[in-house]
Amino acid sequence: MFVNNLAIRELSPVDSIRNRLALCGFGVSVLLILWFIVPTILWLALTFLFALSFHQSYRSNTLALVVSATLAFLVSSRYVGFLWGGADDMPSYFMAYQNYRDYSGMLATSLIYAKHADFLFGLFSWAVAAVSDNHAFIYYFVTLFLTYVLIWCFFKMTGVANPFLCFLLTVLFYKLFQSQWHLIRACMAIPILLSGILLARNNFKKGFLIFIIGGLFHFSTFFMLFPLLLLGRYLDKKWQAADIIKFLVLFFGAVIGVVLSVKLLSATTSNYMLNKIATRLVFEPSFAKAPTFLFMLIINIAAIPGYLRTSNIHFFRVFNIFSFINFLCLCAIFVIGDELHRILLPLYLLYPLVLFYACEYLNPKPLLYVFIVGLISFLLFAFTYVIWINESNFYYLAPLEKHPLEFNGVDHVRHFKTYLIEDITYYDGYRNK
Repeated sequence: MFVNNLAIRELSPVDSIRNRLALCGFGVSVLLILWFIVPTILWLALTFLFALSFHQSYRSNTLALVVSATLAFLVSSRYVGFLWGGADDMPSYFMAYQNYRDYSGMLATSLIYAKHADFLFGLFSWAVAAVSDNHAFIYYFVTLFLTYVLIWCFFKMTGVANPFLCFLLTVLFYKLFQSQWHLIRACMAIPILLSGILLARNNFKKGFLIFIIGGLFHFSTFFMLFPLLLLGRYLDKKWQAADIIKFLVLFFGAVIGVVLSVKLLSATTSNYMLNKIATRLVFEPSFAKAPTFLFMLIINIAAIPGYLRTSNIHFFRVFNIFSFINFLCLCAIFVIGDELHRILLPLYLLYPLVLFYACEYLNPKPLLYVFIVGLISFLLFAFTYVIWINESNFYYLAPLEKHPLEFNGVDHVRHFKTYLIEDITYYDGYRNK
């Protein structure tokens, strides 16, 4: 690298950029070739190395699509139904999916089997069912692949300096990886909702429309993030102590009002969604999922020095959104602690942005680089551990010739065909009781 830097100084700026693009293109080509040869976990480590070396998104679209397809196939290759003692809700989506027939019965089928009335997710599911003749694997794979692509589009939209690295830090975060096994609608809606909130700053009508589209994929996340859309211009400012106190008063007043309204309505009606929410609005502290929240809180606190010193409106906006959701998580630990993972989901997309905005102000720099490399190492280790214990029975239709950790791109292509031909099966006993 030192020799390369000396050589670049002797070139004109145009030649330097041209050489960098050529080197980046060469790196992408090498990674695409290695995808077919080396185990996926090693390939992902090399991809992280590439993302660290090239801070712009030069030709990263292809790599992002390959990563998305690889992870989507990995997740959709699992055996569905037994995970976490029945907490896996994918059987509900499959039961709805395999009963989609006429368009007129789409929402009724979604409500009966998957217990949701989110129009766009139902429409998407019905359309895939109509095109694929209710092929379950195609549905699972396409849903996950589209979710990863939406996450990639979100990071490109933010204008962050290294969107590809942010993308990798999100999709390989093991809790998001696990959540995408069953919280399908929420994971698909969140990048759309966050995009709407960020775009509303410059074009409220466009941002509002995108936010509504996200809400039609997952209403409860829409409801949770809606205050951020209403706050609007208040997200673009540096909040002082007095502002925070006013916000907390309004927040707790709104929470009390919502809780009382839900309890009152659930007592006077048998609506499934209201009763579901009401049964969870109880004082029931649970710290089982607190470690992930603690990690997000540490990122939030570490970004405060930069927040106090910066004049970057984009930093203000992302930090304020991140802080708001962290505050919700803090409250949720004592009220709906077992459901904390549902509120945490948006933070998986926001923490890389907060981290990179804050990096400019954090010192000493060598310690910062050690932290980022350590974070990447931890994510790869956690991801490897999930695949190694193989609770989900990844690639269960494939011959047991090698462990899932040993799979490479050739194995993915070969077994993808098997899944298209045979289709996946699942256990729905928990959902039929």
